[in-house]
Amino acid sequence: MTSSPTANPGGIGSRDLSFEKLTSSTTELFDLLVVGGGITGAGIALDASSRGLRVALVERYDFAAGTSSKSSKLVHGGLRYLEQREFGLVREAVTERDLLRRLAPHLVEPVPFALPITGRQMRVKFGVGLWAYDALASFRSNQIHKHLSAEETEDMLPALPKGKVAGGFLYYDCKTDDARLVMEVLVAAVRLGAVVCNYAPVIGMESDDHGCEATVQDSLSGDIARIRAKRAVVAGGVWADRIENLLHPDAEDRLRPSKGIHLLFSRADVPVGDAAALIPDAERERMLFVIPWLDSVLVGTTDTEFSGSIDSPTVDEGDRKYVLDALNSVFHLELTDTDIAGAYAGLRPLVKGKEGATADLSRRHSVYTVAPSVIGITGGKLTTWRKMAEDAVDRVAEELEAPRGSRTEHIKLGTSDLAALNLALGRRAERLSLPDATVRSLVRSYGDRALNVLDVAEETGLTDPLVPGHPMLAAEAAYTARSEMAVRLTDLLSRRTRLALTNREAGLGPGSRAVEILASEHGWSDATTKIESVTHRDAVERERGLSLPVPEAG
Repeated sequence: MTSSPTANPGGIGSRDLSFEKLTSSTTELFDLLVVGGGITGAGIALDASSRGLRVALVERYDFAAGTSSKSSKLVHGGLRYLEQREFGLVREAVTERDLLRRLAPHLVEPVPFALPITGRQMRVKFGVGLWAYDALASFRSNQIHKHLSAEETEDMLPALPKGKVAGGFLYYDCKTDDARLVMEVLVAAVRLGAVVCNYAPVIGMESDDHGCEATVQDSLSGDIARIRAKRAVVAGGVWADRIENLLHPDAEDRLRPSKGIHLLFSRADVPVGDAAALIPDAERERMLFVIPWLDSVLVGTTDTEFSGSIDSPTVDEGDRKYVLDALNSVFHLELTDTDIAGAYAGLRPLVKGKEGATADLSRRHSVYTVAPSVIGITGGKLTTWRKMAEDAVDRVAEELEAPRGSRTEHIKLGTSDLAALNLALGRRAERLSLPDATVRSLVRSYGDRALNVLDVAEETGLTDPLVPGHPMLAAEAAYTARSEMAVRLTDLLSRRTRLALTNREAGLGPGSRAVEILASEHGWSDATTKIESVTHRDAVERERGLSLPVPEAG
């Protein structure tokens, strides 16, 4: 594959230049090497860089390619964890939720949740739980939960059949675009001096009391880099055991992964309005989320033991049937596989604990020693990434006698002044005749860097939609190639944008606009362009467990 572009306005830099910087560490020592480019690794890179440490981060696939792009898209306390008496975890999570609303207002958006109830027992149970939920947030929010009548509940959730509920509750949490959140954290880390690189797996590692050395391979070119650092943190998510085995081949696995799947539908097929729904599934002792997300409705999740390949979890027939049956039952719908717009399976890196269902395992994180100069961090959840990073870097800082105390609660993630941004972007968009939906999409995806995307649009003339009927600009493909290390088609369609999730056909045709723009940016040959199209299509089809229609070329 040929070299990536070098123009990087406001992003994370050129991938090729980043790998070159890693090779220079043969003579230059990093303070910290972070292995893993999900939300936890990105958070550690940001926290450590903000304390003045020289940081390198490497990711074996793309940033957020694992669990961090396959969550429930919620920044929340976790109402169901109250049943497990995880009061400390819930308090920590709601505190982080409220902080992230301030740090990334373009990405972390409050969403009203309607919780339908069918009888007095449910009303008492969830009423007590919601009071506890608000109390653990110290009643800081002015959006305290309230009771709903049956009519109010039905008005909030138009898909509910009339006359089937006794009332409900209204409470508030937040939603986000998880992969975009990871990117914003990485951008903040790079601005503070971190060097980050995707498609750079660690294939060997040695350590002693004085530091560590990791052998890293460039998956795109085959080149090898040896990174020397005073300390390393393994933040590999479900791959953590595999990475740690490089140091201890006979070590017992720490993790017990569980699989969670989500299905996406059009808003026309699941008309829930602007409110999300939390539906108790008493039969399976689960909560079903139904969330308006981007231009779709996201439904999930499952929580099942996983023993397959951690590199390619899939949505199998049983997973789809469970979610479809539950959704159809609650809303009296008749949806089938053909109505599914998107689907994905993610793995939770849960720390081994007691025997029993994975749903009962704690979502608390754990920081531990892997080897001399190497620590690991596992567990946790999307919402608490900042606190997880703080705990890991505190441990490193203590060993290196570096500054203690995290600074990340004061570091804005992509938006300095949302009102000013909307005003400036609106003026630019008006000159380019861009619709309001595109402006909103740009703000939500890029924050302040939306202005950089418009710079690329004006330079290239790519001011039309990337996919007809969607608000994304064609210029976003060029921008993410130049500034966000989108080096593969799946990087663009699955994570930089979320078209692979929300639209069955988007970008899958051999002549799609997305692959054409990336081919131009990266200088791909016709053969490479075809391989990228086929590889992306096969990956999406395999994960969804569904055959996809083949769009016509052109």
